[in-house]
Amino acid sequence: MIFRSLFFLLFFRIEAHMMHQTKIESEWREEGIDPFDELIATWNAKRPGSGKYLIYVSAKVDDWSPWLLYGSWGSDGQSSFSQDSPVAKVYQDALEIKEGKKAAGFQIKIECVGEASLDHVHGLHVYTNSDRKKEMDTPSAHLEPVHLPVKGLSQMAIDHPRHADLCSPTSTTAVVNYLSGQNSILPADFASSIWDGGFDIFGNWVFNVAEAAHLLGSAAWVERLSGFDAIYKQLQSGIPVVVSVRGPLAGSALPYAKGHLLVVIGFDPRTQKVICMDPAFPKDEETLVSYEFSDFLEAWNRRGRIAYMFSGNSDGKAAHW
Repeated sequence: MIFRSLFFLLFFRIEAHMMHQTKIESEWREEGIDPFDELIATWNAKRPGSGKYLIYVSAKVDDWSPWLLYGSWGSDGQSSFSQDSPVAKVYQDALEIKEGKKAAGFQIKIECVGEASLDHVHGLHVYTNSDRKKEMDTPSAHLEPVHLPVKGLSQMAIDHPRHADLCSPTSTTAVVNYLSGQNSILPADFASSIWDGGFDIFGNWVFNVAEAAHLLGSAAWVERLSGFDAIYKQLQSGIPVVVSVRGPLAGSALPYAKGHLLVVIGFDPRTQKVICMDPAFPKDEETLVSYEFSDFLEAWNRRGRIAYMFSGNSDGKAAHW
């Protein structure tokens, strides 16, 4: 069964598709959708004890592009790729349509290697963009305040030689621990589980949410949100949201000139401040910080409003497969 959502949300109006497929077959094809030039695919599965999944993507511009290898994920780790064709290319987390053209269809293919099985793939998620219309606004002061008690985690306090690079796994670990109610996952261990061997990075969006889904047994995916309203609705449901920002951001621990991942855990409509767990601060207890709404929105918009989205129950327990 395929579920589709068309978002027309506050602050930014965007015609985009977020599609979720929960009846898994080896190939998934969609045609006749709104034209797009970016695609982000995410899978939710149990990591195989032996073997791996190879995920391929193809886009329909005038005709179908060749299959491009998008990701490898399995017992021996994971890798993203740089793949090129005349009309489309894959680079790390995304497929992009080249030369200013648009695609009106996509295909996803999963190849199982070794003991990997489609029976252990529980969801596929595809985000496609289209033209955006920017609509700035300020959230109403009459909204209900929300503040989720996500435990603070500092990436700078992690005993890891590359702790400065671990904002994404540290943020995602905080969410996994909160939704599971266990606080048993260590950021360094999570970072080892999502390291992208193709590019030697820890910030691959897709691999972070794939590991979160593996650990939680619930859905997780990547998309570009239409605006802060989508974050607020998640918070009201008891679910934090990991977002990417780029500075300047007043009050932040560092300039974030190249981008940074943090967790949105609340919003205070009276003060118009976004409450975050920002892992860039030196100590766990210093990671709870509030940013002015306008400053946060500008920093988030500089990164195209990327978000890691999660499903789960508001009582702090994940919804398991």
